[in-house]
Amino acid sequence: MIFPLKFCKICDRRSQGVHFGVSSCRACAAFFRRRAGSGLQEKSCMSSKCGKENYLCKPCRLKRCYSEGMDPAKFQFDRDALTSTESASLITKMPRSFDKFVGRPQFVHFCDPDAPTSSKYIDLSFLIEKAEKILKSGPNWTPHSNKGPLQKLANFHNVYEKMPRNMATKSTFSPDDCSDCWEYYFLTTATWLTNFDEFQKLNHPMKMKILLGIWHMWGRMDKLAATALARRRRQITVGSEIAQSNGLFLDVDKLELDVSWLCSYSLEEVEFFIDGFRNWDLMETVQIFIDLDPSPIELNYMLAQMSFYYAGNRFQGEILEIMERFQQILSDDLHKYYVEERRMSNYSGRLTRLMKINNAVQESVRKRRPKTEIAKTLNIFTAEFSHPEMFFDTGF
Repeated sequence: MIFPLKFCKICDRRSQGVHFGVSSCRACAAFFRRRAGSGLQEKSCMSSKCGKENYLCKPCRLKRCYSEGMDPAKFQFDRDALTSTESASLITKMPRSFDKFVGRPQFVHFCDPDAPTSSKYIDLSFLIEKAEKILKSGPNWTPHSNKGPLQKLANFHNVYEKMPRNMATKSTFSPDDCSDCWEYYFLTTATWLTNFDEFQKLNHPMKMKILLGIWHMWGRMDKLAATALARRRRQITVGSEIAQSNGLFLDVDKLELDVSWLCSYSLEEVEFFIDGFRNWDLMETVQIFIDLDPSPIELNYMLAQMSFYYAGNRFQGEILEIMERFQQILSDDLHKYYVEERRMSNYSGRLTRLMKINNAVQESVRKRRPKTEIAKTLNIFTAEFSHPEMFFDTGF
């Protein structure tokens, strides 16, 4: 049986129970407890940002609380961390480990399917719905119309500004941590794509197909860029450490990985098949990245060129034609950047070295395909995904 996660009806973040009669997070419940009856709801909207990125000003937030049915008279009634009291009996029947699979992150959770098998069923429906909402909503801000496509992409994703200087180091990697990475890269890639005007012209099914196909490639390049930046900043000094732009350090040689949700084998028995574990095959490429020190414009070209090239080769047909057109548009914009902004009339050598990095990332994917085929043949990984097309070429 699959137990769906609920969201706060006020701010759309993860719900933490029923508060004042409404499924909501604790922050919104605390806000309503403080402001209910204060007369704040009679005031007009106080911010131009209201309604964007789940932000609500205080008057609008209080109005939303009332419109969704929050009632001070229902204080402390019908509260439960996962469901209403009418279904409380179900909670006692859940496996003890269930909370660690649904506690975090917000849109992916793991549970046993209702079938006579030992495999785990990984439901990605909420993650897919969140990505669809992002694609349909478009960019969170209006890119300047006079900016080129690469500048618009770089305005959203500039790893040099985005990656925090205070990073967290992980020595263990749980199912929660793994799904947290999926969420970060999948949703960040979705938002990044909305900042490319030509992508926005595609129909929605085509957008989703492309996103499902490229997000992990985008994540590989972003991880490479983040690791190079962290080494340049001397945030990491050990050769086996890698970084992610969401603020996480991992030492792949010392990392303890929980694989119980993936298979029935021990970590030592399956580590050969797990991508990037114990021996990240892009470690040597990090130094090339450091030496080149790509600008935000160049990095976003690398992200786009590699992702669109991969999607075209994977899907062929109409998508291949679209991806080739996208690459041509971005190549023309990169030429303009080199000639007009950097005053480089001869940039072929630098571009060749940048593409060498892209080729290394794509080669790493091709090289691990035989391992994936062996794992499938031997049925090593028994986890089942609700959207398996999302994990093609990821090693799962």
